Amino acid sequence: MVSLNQLVAVCLMYVAGLFIVAFAAERAALRGQGGWLLRSPLVYTLSLSIYCTAWTFYGAVGYAARSGLEYVTIYLGPSLVMIGWWWGLRRLVRIGRSHRVTSIADLISSRYGKSNTLAIVVTVMAVIGVTPYIALQLQSVILSLSIFAAPDVPLAEAGGDVINRGQAALWVAAGLTLFTVLFGTRNLNVNERHHGVVIAIAVEAVVKLLALVAVGIYVIWGLAGGLGETLARIDASDIGQWEVQGSRWAALTVLSGAALLCLPRMFQVMVVENDDERQLQIASWAFPLYLMLMSLFVVPIAVVGLDLMPEGANPDLFVLSLPLSQGQNGLAMLSFLGGFSSATSMVIVATLALSTMVSNHIVMPIWLAMRRDGATQSGDVRNIVILARRLSIFCVVGLGYLYYRASGGSGALAAIGTISFGGVAQFLPAMLGGVLWRGATRAGALCGLGTGFALWVFTMLLPSFGADVALSSATLESGLWGLAWLRPEALFGIAGIDPTVHAVVWSLALNT
Repeated sequence: MVSLNQLVAVCLMYVAGLFIVAFAAERAALRGQGGWLLRSPLVYTLSLSIYCTAWTFYGAVGYAARSGLEYVTIYLGPSLVMIGWWWGLRRLVRIGRSHRVTSIADLISSRYGKSNTLAIVVTVMAVIGVTPYIALQLQSVILSLSIFAAPDVPLAEAGGDVINRGQAALWVAAGLTLFTVLFGTRNLNVNERHHGVVIAIAVEAVVKLLALVAVGIYVIWGLAGGLGETLARIDASDIGQWEVQGSRWAALTVLSGAALLCLPRMFQVMVVENDDERQLQIASWAFPLYLMLMSLFVVPIAVVGLDLMPEGANPDLFVLSLPLSQGQNGLAMLSFLGGFSSATSMVIVATLALSTMVSNHIVMPIWLAMRRDGATQSGDVRNIVILARRLSIFCVVGLGYLYYRASGGSGALAAIGTISFGGVAQFLPAMLGGVLWRGATRAGALCGLGTGFALWVFTMLLPSFGADVALSSATLESGLWGLAWLRPEALFGIAGIDPTVHAVVWSLALNT
């Protein structure tokens, strides 16, 4: 059995290796070397794998075990967007390069007269919308750690500290914060490009793909008895039955496709880090291929896990618990590193993107307004920007930790990811309106964003905490202020709709 000390040691060595890779790539970029690697379509495509977080690595299997083939929507939406890159992504990348856009807030504000008010609104919405996703990464790491040791096992014999999920989440959050600060805020780049981070993310993309494929191969040929036996198990299980609600299928596909465009971390790697439009041409088919490989073994792992694991076992962890249950400690360690890579890469890029938005659109305007003498030294500006970004990273990860604690850390990973997707999807009407429609106005964008975001908070975010936490049981059952037409899951008296479909339709429709 792998001990926690061994697990921590391996994680630290892995993180140190990533830091060395990132540092070497940054130094090479500063010296003008390695340009062929930094501009490689392969590296660009692998950096897009930041879409595949712990939700994809762990949660997709749990999603399949609970909801059958509905998990496919996670991959279908972004694949359709990438395949149709000629109509949408190409224009976004061109606008980003021509206007030197540094974030999604910068893009939206630049299309509406460089409105900093709009940029601030988008930044605040992005921070709140990504918070559940940060919590999801923390939850995935804590759940995977719990597989290796019970919550009450001593962390170290000498220290006598006791592992519990709250403390473990705090330490993981602190480690991710420190890692991100060291990783991405050492230098400033006028284009907000982080070559070292991109190379490190590409390495992590390979690690998590190899880990998931290795577990899948072991499950099919090591546990299920071969491909034929595995297909027979799938046919005999409920997962193999096509029982998908058309409305949920459409809503989740739209959400996942919108997330590819609107998640701050995806915008960072897809638009801001893009050096050449030809990278997008290759990624338009290579990234869907990567997603297909990531999803290839989801159903076999879910089906075999349901057959072999004890009743009540968490299906989100089958990727990890199946090898462990068979004494395959090396494979379990590789699986843990795959999940750890998925979580850390998401947190690093997401917090870097959000810290850029906070410093550029909130902190710096306030600081410059306070400097009435106008005597701003370049060194002063650099120090303020770096400090603002480091504090922003601390606050963003801290909000994720608070969400994790407030929600109890007990929800299914797929459900938490859907909530975050619903929040960032509210950027889509303003983004597309600013890019495709000359009649779009700043006032319209502000009203749409405000309306859609308020409805998302009321219908998805607040109910996710459970009854009597953010919303009272009376509000959930009888509506806000006792008005039945203001029930979070039955707005305007329209009941009987799936809660996710209900929230997506109302928020995006009124936003648009």
